[in-house]
Amino acid sequence: MALSEIQKQKFLEISGTEYTESELKGQFQTQRAYNDKEWEKYSPWFFTFVIEPETGNLICELEHRMTNNRIFGWDIKGKELSDEVKEKYFKPHW
Repeated sequence: MALSEIQKQKFLEISGTEYTESELKGQFQTQRAYNDKEWEKYSPWFFTFVIEPETGNLICELEHRMTNNRIFGWDIKGKELSDEVKEKYFKPHW
């Protein structure tokens, strides 16, 4: 399942990296959290994503050892997903 154009844009906005894979899940370190080059001078964040094959939903987590994790999710039209859907994959660290 490929991401929609709006999901690809959201992926880039959060991870600072363009989505080019055809994988349904993955994790990598990013020096450009929120696609902000100012973050490059700090320690990297972990970006983890899951694409639901049956719905096409994109759910992702941005995590750093110095702060709480952030969970995001969008359907194929770019509508934000409910916490219930997002928390099937990632739990908030408060």
